Amino acid sequence: MVVKKMPEKRPLWTLPAGVLLVCASTNGLAMEADSEKSTEAVKQYNAVPLEGGDSVTDDLAQDAIPVGSWLRSDILQDALSPWFEAKKSLKKNYGLNVQLSYQALYQQVDVEDIDTDDAAAGRAEFQGVWTLFDRNGPNKGSLSFRFEDRHTLDSEIPPTSLFREIGSIVPTATGFSDFGGAWTELAWRQTAMGGRLKLIGGKISAISWYNAHALSGAKKGFVNPSLQSSLSKPLPGRGLGAGGAFMVSPGFVVVAGAHDANAKSAENPFDSIEEEEYYSSVEFRWLPNSIENARWDKVQVQLWHQDAKEKAGVQSGKGMTFLVSKLLDDRWMPYVLGGISDGDASTFEQDFVAGLGVGFNSKAGAARDVLGVAVGWGNPSNELLREQYSSEVFYRFPLIRNFTITPSLQYIVNPALNPDEDDVVVAGIRMRANI
Repeated sequence: MVVKKMPEKRPLWTLPAGVLLVCASTNGLAMEADSEKSTEAVKQYNAVPLEGGDSVTDDLAQDAIPVGSWLRSDILQDALSPWFEAKKSLKKNYGLNVQLSYQALYQQVDVEDIDTDDAAAGRAEFQGVWTLFDRNGPNKGSLSFRFEDRHTLDSEIPPTSLFREIGSIVPTATGFSDFGGAWTELAWRQTAMGGRLKLIGGKISAISWYNAHALSGAKKGFVNPSLQSSLSKPLPGRGLGAGGAFMVSPGFVVVAGAHDANAKSAENPFDSIEEEEYYSSVEFRWLPNSIENARWDKVQVQLWHQDAKEKAGVQSGKGMTFLVSKLLDDRWMPYVLGGISDGDASTFEQDFVAGLGVGFNSKAGAARDVLGVAVGWGNPSNELLREQYSSEVFYRFPLIRNFTITPSLQYIVNPALNPDEDDVVVAGIRMRANI
């Protein structure tokens, strides 16, 4: 393949920084008209994580909400009580919010005459946010971090590799690989302008920032990546990057960032950044109801560009994604997402997904049990491959406090890399414990 080099590489921050500067310098914003409303909006905005999916901030925010469980274990809770008290003390006295978790996934496919028809992996995490500056004020400065160990569990391959056995162009799971131990996030987060501007820089994820909905995370939502977010955009690993978000008005937020296009989550981020090849993105978020409900009620439009990756033989690419989700009656969350690209830097040239999340026994913005159903279509960037359809249904429930079980079933039609198979069924079960 001949790689078309761009005439000139743009500086790393040209697009993201330019958009944020224009937004930040705009006069006569709606927020200035009503200072009391603005103050409340900023407070809500600061309580909403920028990222979705499996991000550190989203995990900490959602896991802090008590939702109950099917069974009650007083013995277990008494045993864990000293740990939870220590966590409260650390957060109150030192601004340090930490979490330990372990999640595991097992998957099996119904395809005959393949080398491996099942896979299992575990994922142990230690993560947190340490607020070091202006802890009780609007311009906080925090360090977010995550160390994790991913490993197979009595399996020849991890679930992230099972798709190769069945010929799917999309992995049947994300987040459950076997790269061992690594720091997958170490970043500084800074708020400014009284809380209206959020900035981040360091080793971060470029995936959970854009085109993500409330059920995008593989630990607690859909495990198939094509149903989490549009795959018409690139998917670099966790690496060096920076970006920010500016609240233009209580109902409009602009998010922008630039990321290492060659990043690999478990490798030294300073090695790949030397290639000076970047994935840049700007996303516009409309919040029709309130910032408090921004996790569920939103319209997002993303514009992205990725430089040519010379060593990988990947041409430069650009495209657009969209996402619309809505929470109805504090229980139903329908969503649609999709995207279109020039097909030079992404799995799909076009894709479209429609899904529904259903919460049961909802409390304080979180549900005890969650049912998820989604169907997606993707047109591969490689014109020689056929269109692939993917669907998934899962049911997540807390057996006891801080321990959830999630059985799931996927149905893949026309696996793009395996013309001999018409369809494939993937059965899976996940567990997650967090303290």
